[in-house]
Amino acid sequence: VSTQSTGEAYDVLSSGSKRKIFDEFGEDGLKNKCNYQFTSDPVKIFHDIFFGHTTKTDKIQNKRPKTRLHSERCTRSPPLNKTKDKEIIKELHMTLEELHTGLTKRIKITKKIESTTSSNKYRLQEKILEIKVRPGWKDGTRITFEQEGNVSHSSVPADLIFVIKEKRHSRFERDGDDLVHSVTVSLKRSLTGITDLKVPTIDSNSVLDVRISTIISPGYTKVYEQHGMRSQKDYNTRGNLIIKFTIRFPELLTQDQIDALMRILPD
Repeated sequence: VSTQSTGEAYDVLSSGSKRKIFDEFGEDGLKNKCNYQFTSDPVKIFHDIFFGHTTKTDKIQNKRPKTRLHSERCTRSPPLNKTKDKEIIKELHMTLEELHTGLTKRIKITKKIESTTSSNKYRLQEKILEIKVRPGWKDGTRITFEQEGNVSHSSVPADLIFVIKEKRHSRFERDGDDLVHSVTVSLKRSLTGITDLKVPTIDSNSVLDVRISTIISPGYTKVYEQHGMRSQKDYNTRGNLIIKFTIRFPELLTQDQIDALMRILPD
């Protein structure tokens, strides 16, 4: 490794602004797009790095390597004649439980960074995006990361948009902040009452003991307040858990059963 390259590396990596540009655009971007020039004595810098020798004059003046950097050319704000790439939309599939409690999702993306010297060359850049999912978010909620698309000289990077997609649940259907749980009971139980029905809630390890002493007619519902989803507007407020009953009628009755019902049931 030459003292020239060592001096350049030290100059770039020891400067917060230059290092940020190097991480974003690479060596080509730093030198060509940002017009970076290294003009200091590389031998002196090499000596200072490995032997720690600094003159009194340098200490007093707090000298740094002489470089030129036109940082205004490296800004992410695009010229007015550039058009913005079409937004990139990705689905983010989540369970009802995740949307109820909220959580933080870390998603790795990979985008192309076009070379500053050739439009046919690019490098890949990996990045971790953090999405803080708030309790109560609904299907269709959009989270936008501005200009996180591929980087090109001819256009402005696209916005990357994640759209919440609610996974189908085995026990619940969501209706706003309410949760609907469907139960099918026999005609016998609909007429005689229910005493042993257990319904799980969206909260882990939480079960409701459902007891109904009245006759359950078709379309009957029982509502448990504050047992639904958390509200996005107020995490302390929750929707309802609605238990919807469907009655299973017998497909066939014997004559004796018909006669018995005729005697028992009122007209």
